[in-house]
Amino acid sequence: MNSAALDKLRRWMEAQGFPRFAVSTPANFAWLTGGDNTVVTNQSAAWLEVEPAAVILCTSAIEASRLREEELDGPGAQLQVWPWHHPAALPSPNDLEHDLTALRLVLSPGEQDQLRELGRDCARLLGDRLRAAHPELSERQLAGQLASQLMAEGIRPLVLLVAGERRVFRYRHPLPKAEPLGRLALVGLCGQRAGLIVSVSRLRSFGHPGAAARNAVVLEVERAALELSRPGKTLGEVARAMRAAYQERGYPEAFEEHHQGGLGGYRTREVLATPQQPTRLEAGMVVAWNPSLPGAKVEDSFLIGQHGLEELTTDPAWPSTEVGGRRRPLVLE
Repeated sequence: MNSAALDKLRRWMEAQGFPRFAVSTPANFAWLTGGDNTVVTNQSAAWLEVEPAAVILCTSAIEASRLREEELDGPGAQLQVWPWHHPAALPSPNDLEHDLTALRLVLSPGEQDQLRELGRDCARLLGDRLRAAHPELSERQLAGQLASQLMAEGIRPLVLLVAGERRVFRYRHPLPKAEPLGRLALVGLCGQRAGLIVSVSRLRSFGHPGAAARNAVVLEVERAALELSRPGKTLGEVARAMRAAYQERGYPEAFEEHHQGGLGGYRTREVLATPQQPTRLEAGMVVAWNPSLPGAKVEDSFLIGQHGLEELTTDPAWPSTEVGGRRRPLVLE
């Protein structure tokens, strides 16, 4: 069990006057346990009843032993089991009635260490697969190769977008298809391990004209976001700076064509950055911005510290350039 998360939740419960609280959503279950309470994706197969001095795992006879032995990070939870043919009802109060997102946003030192390792692994595996790719490879083949390597290292690809030359200019969320990559390939990944998630995207060119120039534009938009990614700034301030950066570079429509990222952690986007979003950034939060144009996109995950940003998805083997005093990824030629 994540003792830091349990302490946060119990302090919140005390402030709310709740003697017990049921946690059922996959993000909150992962936050408290480091495990997964789903069988069907995003459909809870169990919940936790949290009390001041106890945690009770509530599930069916089908899932009880597996969840307790494989998905709970260490001992500490009691067990309440019901027959599969007579399921219990989720008690109130619970996390479907009360949003716990704000409690998850600032990560503990242990969570930060886990995220660092996950970020390095995702960036390395994504880089390896794109370096080995070729124009005749299909989008689905590239996605399958990467998914296989991710799963082998315990990483679940929650989002895996792949676009070749034809589709990268048409769609911002290109689910992989059977057609060949051609002269340009984009891969976007949200990888999850122990509940935590990082986001990273990379571009590979096989002689496509113009790829580098468009990448330079999105790096400048990202620069505007990264310069404001510090404690005290709001997500709204960052979003407005990104919109202005698109306008200054002649792409005023780009801000409206796709969201620009936001806070990460236990969901791919814990909080989206919109122009009026009031959430203030704090040390220990994770940001992942993803400015994009047709045929161009940049995305990495960063941990906010008291004195600067720490890139989590660094791949030392990937070509880079300096933008705003940081090494940022180029299009791999």
